[in-house]
Amino acid sequence: MRKIILLSVCFIIISLCTVTYGGEPNKNKHEFSIRWGAIYDLYENHDYSYYWSSPLERYNSGKYHFGDKTSTEAITLSYAREMKRWLTLSLNASYFGVFQREMENGSNKIADRYKKHKISVYPMVRFTYLNRPMIRLYSSVGIGLGLTKEGWSNNSRHYNDNDAYIEGQLTFFGISVGKKLFVSAEIGLGAMGYLTMGGGYRF
Repeated sequence: MRKIILLSVCFIIISLCTVTYGGEPNKNKHEFSIRWGAIYDLYENHDYSYYWSSPLERYNSGKYHFGDKTSTEAITLSYAREMKRWLTLSLNASYFGVFQREMENGSNKIADRYKKHKISVYPMVRFTYLNRPMIRLYSSVGIGLGLTKEGWSNNSRHYNDNDAYIEGQLTFFGISVGKKLFVSAEIGLGAMGYLTMGGGYRF
């Protein structure tokens, strides 16, 4: 009897997930959202240059230490337009900032300030495989342009470096709950972060 009940529950869940395109079309075709995502940057560690420096530079660098690193993580603003029940197009802008201080050993006097700002703009295509009035399951992919401004500064000198590169986002799995006002969570890789949470408004 338990096996029959378990098989029946599994059959209902599979049926709900596969019947995606039935029902009335969604009236709310437009969507604004904001997301916050945990992000990992391969180039946040500034100690890599130590191994390529001269003995004198290594001696001088040994007189300093880095303070705690502060990061905004990824903040993303998005506008989306539902083209079909299974297809949505969106335009996204993401920001990511890192801030850190280099201080003298012993006195903790600030010697340098490090800042990095990353801004990315990219369109995305979202594929919705469960579209219900209260819940949606989806995956998405997008590619665009990223800009980075990075620099050290103190009272006597300033160093800045600007770079442009290809940026985007691949969302393996996403879920949103709500009709007009909704909350969402996503797992992916890219400018939005690897674990993203947010909310928005549909109209």
